[in-house]
Amino acid sequence: MTNVVQLDPSFYIASGAERHVYLHPSDDRKLLKVMRPQEDQGRRFTFRDITTNWLPSVRLRLIRKEYDEYLRVQLNHSASDLRLPITHMYGLEQTNLGLACVAERVAGTNNPVGETLRDKIRNKTFTEKHLNALNDLVTRFYRFGIRAGDIKPHNLVFGHRDAGYECVLVDGFGDIHAVPVRSLGRWANALGLNDSFKQVALRTGLIWDKGQRQFSFPSAPAVAAEVSTSA
Repeated sequence: MTNVVQLDPSFYIASGAERHVYLHPSDDRKLLKVMRPQEDQGRRFTFRDITTNWLPSVRLRLIRKEYDEYLRVQLNHSASDLRLPITHMYGLEQTNLGLACVAERVAGTNNPVGETLRDKIRNKTFTEKHLNALNDLVTRFYRFGIRAGDIKPHNLVFGHRDAGYECVLVDGFGDIHAVPVRSLGRWANALGLNDSFKQVALRTGLIWDKGQRQFSFPSAPAVAAEVSTSA
């Protein structure tokens, strides 16, 4: 009989639109992402939230898209030393709170998980080191042709993993749009990435150069703008 992982429902360390995130009780390199109850998600009047409220199966589709993209990228780039700019996915585990997605933990220096780009901008702790890590993530997104429909400041995390200190997209990868335009080819995906990173710049006050495909500071040494409340 399958062992059921026991979790305290109130002891999650992070929470997204669809899932609560828990530390894995027996493997400190991993996290468990458990679907939040529909009634626990609040009421926001965005297209995505309205859609998932009326069509709950859409939430499952978003998770399937995440796994599909991870598998696609891994099969296309199978080198043993592959350093992806997205979190590794390790399958599923049954918990007392429901089925959990098992994901890589990007650890903080003094916290269980790393700090998001949104928080680093808000706390004015975003430095040249973090800008370089963010631009490294950008370069690898284009190099590997990774599709991501939800690149937002709150999904970009700075922390430690096996390869060292990095910026990692921890959620929102996969072509999640109703019309999967980004899946038409690398050119279509590149256009989508350009738009996504432009939106990140608008939310953080950074400057996005689509020609160089890099972010920069608007003025040294720190970003003056705050992250928008809608990020």
